Amino acid sequence: MDEIIDQALRILQKKSIDGYEIYLNQSSHFDIESKDRNIETLQTSRYLGMAFRILNHQRMGFSYMTFSNPSHSVRQDFSTELDRMIERAIQGAKAASADPCFDLSPFLKELPTNLPIFDESLEKILEKTKIEMAKCLEESVRSVDPERIKKVRKAAYQEVLSRTTLMNSNGIKFSYDHTLASVSVTAVAEESGESEVGWDFDVSRFFNDLDVERVGRSAARRALESLGGKRIPTGIYPVLIRNQVASEFLSILAHSFLADQVQKGKSPLKGKQGERFFSPILTMVDDGLHPKGISTAPIDGEGMPSQQTSLVIQGEVRGYLYDRYWANRENLHSHESPVASTGNSRRHGIQSPPGIGISNFYIEPGDLSFHKLVENLSRGVVVEEVMGLHTVDPISGDFSLGCSGAWIEKGEKVHSVKSVAIAGNLFELFRKVIGVGEDLRFFGGVGAPSLLVKDLLISGN
Repeated sequence: MDEIIDQALRILQKKSIDGYEIYLNQSSHFDIESKDRNIETLQTSRYLGMAFRILNHQRMGFSYMTFSNPSHSVRQDFSTELDRMIERAIQGAKAASADPCFDLSPFLKELPTNLPIFDESLEKILEKTKIEMAKCLEESVRSVDPERIKKVRKAAYQEVLSRTTLMNSNGIKFSYDHTLASVSVTAVAEESGESEVGWDFDVSRFFNDLDVERVGRSAARRALESLGGKRIPTGIYPVLIRNQVASEFLSILAHSFLADQVQKGKSPLKGKQGERFFSPILTMVDDGLHPKGISTAPIDGEGMPSQQTSLVIQGEVRGYLYDRYWANRENLHSHESPVASTGNSRRHGIQSPPGIGISNFYIEPGDLSFHKLVENLSRGVVVEEVMGLHTVDPISGDFSLGCSGAWIEKGEKVHSVKSVAIAGNLFELFRKVIGVGEDLRFFGGVGAPSLLVKDLLISGN
């Protein structure tokens, strides 16, 4: 990577431009999949991605290039392609409209926080050990109920080792290494002609933190507990939303905290700062430094230090999320106190320039166990899964979704529930939360505990 950067800098020094940014990501991937006690997939790959942003006359241009399994010969022949790529970014800037809000991150006066995001032992762990992990995952599913667990789909292990480098003409030059390992499995339970599936996963920066046994048994139990599902009468019921589903709803709500949505008038939270807009028992945070988050990094996508940002405290909206562009834009058009980037510039792959987004966005956990939440539910529905979440309108918040789960009476499960629909409003849902679990769990960059909601409409029989 140093060789490639040196070539790029020599080319950039000859160009008449106001500023530049270079972003590189180099990674290796290892994937295993076990099926019917045999390894069906075993694949390794390497990847190199490089992107440029060119700032000239208040215009921003962008270009990128990727290589799979890059070889030494590719690196030797890089100069010509680099010149073409830089020129494409320069031409892109010429074609763009001038905007005084475009800029590049300033020099880092202090080194970003050292974070626990790299497992130095991962490369040293034998391939055989990782293969055995995938096989053990499959076996842990079957061991729960050999009679009714008929199939195991995609018992998989995956890992990624990456180095990310960002530098710009303001003097930033920063690299960091990061790892990610994960296991996932889908179990299929069958009984009396009925078939149901259950899925679970675990992900960590550190290989030894993965809990294969828990994942396998959890996926099997979810499949088994879904058997015998029935519809229930249409009505308005108290609802306990499991942490996975709560995270899915939260992922849609997260868009309303992004400064671009607020400034464009597409967020119902516009003008709500200082107002108690949500349940008073909810606190929401975006934390790019969270030790367990998969989006944790010392810097964001444009080189600003990552940080923790409190967005909702006890139901009160405290602020929004910014990258440099949208902070500059707000300061340009507002006479209120100036705002700054919250470190929320994100890169969604090498193929697009950085843009505003969440890091590790989550609801802080409460102190109620899941068992206690079920007891407090008394008579209602535990929502285990929702379908069609992409149909939720993020602006109005209205939704009508297929769902499945369990019917609860007197704090005990009576039977599984399926083929029903749940309807309501996203923002009302988070206002009606009356119980917060202790079981915070991240699903991608979004995390939530289980949430007890006062009532929602469920359409059944």
